Amino acid sequence: MKKVFSITECFPKLNRKQQLGEAWNLIDWKECQSHVDRLQRSIAVAMEYGNYAKVHELRRILYKSKAFTYLCTRRVTQDNQGKRTAGVDGIKALSPTQRMDLVEKLNDGIKRHWSPVRQAEILKKNGKTRTLGIPTIKDRIYQAKLKGIVEPCYEAIAEPNIYGFRPKRSTKDAIEQIFLSIRKKMEAWILEGDLKGFFDNIKVEAIIENDIFKDDIELKATIYNLVKSGAITVNNKLIDTDRGTPQGGIISPLLANIAFIGLEAFVKDWAWDNRERIGMRQRCECPIHVIVYADDFVVIAKEKWIVEELKLAISQWCMDKMGVELSSEKTHITDIYEGFDFLGCNVRKYRINETKSKTLIKPSKDSIKSIKVKIKDIIKSHVGISQDTLIEKLNPIIRGWANYHSGNVAKEIFASIDSYIFKRLWKWARKRHATKGKVWIKAKYWHKVGKRIWVFKTDNHELLTMSSTKIVRHTKIKGSHHIYDGQVEYWSKRVLTNKSGKKTRKNTCLAKQKFRCNYCKQLFKHDSVIELDHIIPKSCGGDEQSRNLQVLHRHCHDIKTRTDGSIKR
Repeated sequence: MKKVFSITECFPKLNRKQQLGEAWNLIDWKECQSHVDRLQRSIAVAMEYGNYAKVHELRRILYKSKAFTYLCTRRVTQDNQGKRTAGVDGIKALSPTQRMDLVEKLNDGIKRHWSPVRQAEILKKNGKTRTLGIPTIKDRIYQAKLKGIVEPCYEAIAEPNIYGFRPKRSTKDAIEQIFLSIRKKMEAWILEGDLKGFFDNIKVEAIIENDIFKDDIELKATIYNLVKSGAITVNNKLIDTDRGTPQGGIISPLLANIAFIGLEAFVKDWAWDNRERIGMRQRCECPIHVIVYADDFVVIAKEKWIVEELKLAISQWCMDKMGVELSSEKTHITDIYEGFDFLGCNVRKYRINETKSKTLIKPSKDSIKSIKVKIKDIIKSHVGISQDTLIEKLNPIIRGWANYHSGNVAKEIFASIDSYIFKRLWKWARKRHATKGKVWIKAKYWHKVGKRIWVFKTDNHELLTMSSTKIVRHTKIKGSHHIYDGQVEYWSKRVLTNKSGKKTRKNTCLAKQKFRCNYCKQLFKHDSVIELDHIIPKSCGGDEQSRNLQVLHRHCHDIKTRTDGSIKR
């Protein structure tokens, strides 16, 4: 007879004489994750069918689940980048013993009061500052739990062309959707929209007055309390907050997306109301396209008057629904033949003749300027470091920028940036050896590799070139798919498709390991934090060869590092 599995079997029998830290490492994380995944898929299905009573019931079951609490605690205290940043409680990175002790104190229900966030300021690209709100460690875990029960509902009803802050969706999907929307049009006008102070000014009613929270008084109350929880400023003053989602919180991007639900439906309704002027015959064939990424959006229409009227209509809609306005500085109306910049790319049509045109997407001028400045600053400020160290600093930047634009028309731009890097490195080398000749400098720093003569390398490291990156068109996600739809085969194939052509050590290991962690043997999920690991640590004689590399979950990497001899105590 088949044994019936109980989730309580995942947790070790705690003995107070035994160290709590040992108990943390004995938890069956695989079964915990399987239990949570099953419940989240059920919530998404119930939401798709509009069964709000079932959604309400399943959300309570998941929220109270011990497995879910342990997973959220692990994510906040081990996986998240901000685990070493403290809130007003002063608590940051925790040991396994402290994690187990903390879990036992997490007994609040869905409706709860939140501590004020600690504000911190960071610089933006334009020189202005952005204020972040850093919650306490307990509040971060409760936010992770809220996100886990709300996100399946949002994904089930989200509009297909919203790409920002959604799992398994990226800027590349948004750019590809723009390409698909304009490639067959001979004429098109673009409305580039940007919301002013979006995250800081959202009305709380725009979030909670949504089908996601229908008839759920507790969930509405806790979101309301979260928005109104207040903040401790950089000057240590307590201030009240009555709107906005504090940037820095785990659930903040999701709440912003929920508030923004409805733009695509609004534009379609507007088009149907004006169908005679637009020439629209059927409601399902809307000639106007909307693409949204976070607080930026693009509206594509055939004629200029359409986007001009939509600009006014959308501006009023945003003010009425969310209490935010369009930024006059960043909102523009552009002819597609003049081109426009969106998410670091320049999108433009080029006319071939009266009946043919070509759409090209290239890196934007601002993006090119930004990468050149970053490379220049690194080389200029590190004249005294070794060649190995300089290569280690430059390679991640070169690889990351090239991979981001690997689906665009960027081969010539890659070559021009390679040339720019060479000139900066030549100045760097001449400055280090002002009394040496050109031949001596070339022989010291540049070597021959195959047919390439000028390769900036040492015995251990070689500088990457952008022009060696393959140009491979990105495969856009299907609009109807989301991560809670249970289509495992679709998501696996999609990852394989979009990893091709990218020569990174991490992606090579991912393909070799068939997207499983070598330590816990579990599949990497959409929100997994993946790190590259040396099987034999470098401190123990390991090398950089591919046979000595693997990818692990961040929490698995932490456990391995404590036991593989790389930490000398």
